[in-house]
Amino acid sequence: MTALRGLMTGLVDYAGLFPPAGLEMPEAVRLYRAYLTGKDRWALGRFVVPAARLAEFSTAFKEVCCGERERIWGLSVLGSGDAVQDAAALAGLARGAVRVDGVELKTASVGDAEQVLAELGSFVTYVEFAPRDAEAVLPVLARLGARAKIRMGGVTAEAFPSVETVAEFLAACARARVAFKATAGLHHAVRGAYRLTYEAESAMATMHGFVNVFLAAVLAWRGEDAGALRATLEIEDASAFVFGKREVRWLGFAAKTAEIETVRREFAIGFGSCSFTEPLAEVKAAGWV
Repeated sequence: MTALRGLMTGLVDYAGLFPPAGLEMPEAVRLYRAYLTGKDRWALGRFVVPAARLAEFSTAFKEVCCGERERIWGLSVLGSGDAVQDAAALAGLARGAVRVDGVELKTASVGDAEQVLAELGSFVTYVEFAPRDAEAVLPVLARLGARAKIRMGGVTAEAFPSVETVAEFLAACARARVAFKATAGLHHAVRGAYRLTYEAESAMATMHGFVNVFLAAVLAWRGEDAGALRATLEIEDASAFVFGKREVRWLGFAAKTAEIETVRREFAIGFGSCSFTEPLAEVKAAGWV
């Protein structure tokens, strides 16, 4: 496996239901099925769906899917804030051709996180919290076997966290040995200025690149200092990342494929994107695939 494949295999959770794409359920389900059988399926992760829309998903899924030989769909389910209702919705989901690979929650406090995790039970759970609260929340997640989640942007410039915030989050998660995923605003390969939505006249903002973030995660996992993480997150020139068959090199750092695969499996799990094709198009344009 090449270094780029090690970095991106199963990396992109498809969140086409969410802005700026905002697709209707049947269209998002149809596209995900097409991606599952397409040539870039190696990079595809889970289908992201709110718990409150699982019944709607099931209806669309039955209309679109699936042959006996097709791949089982992995779902990442977004909690509504009501753990009891979410648990009921999850219990009512017909299994077989789909499975729940993770549940994503947002919490306002350590106590709230503990209560919600206790009510949801045995699902792999990602908890979104304010990054400034990492030192308080991460020990709880570690104790309960849960994972962290960071919001990387949105449809306004103010939604994008600073390089310093992201570096501190990655370092804190690595120290606590708590795995994480990212969401929102991370569908470009390399940091740069991009339009906030797909509207032609949309405002622009500086957005993080997923290559930057997940290679910074490799450095965090091995214990590199905050300066190394920030420098990696700040790269805006794709040519600074040199992907080879067995390793990737940047800024004097190198990571072999085996190390990247370990980090992806144990720490840097993936990210949600409203587009699956855009991240793949950018790595191809950079000549990495």
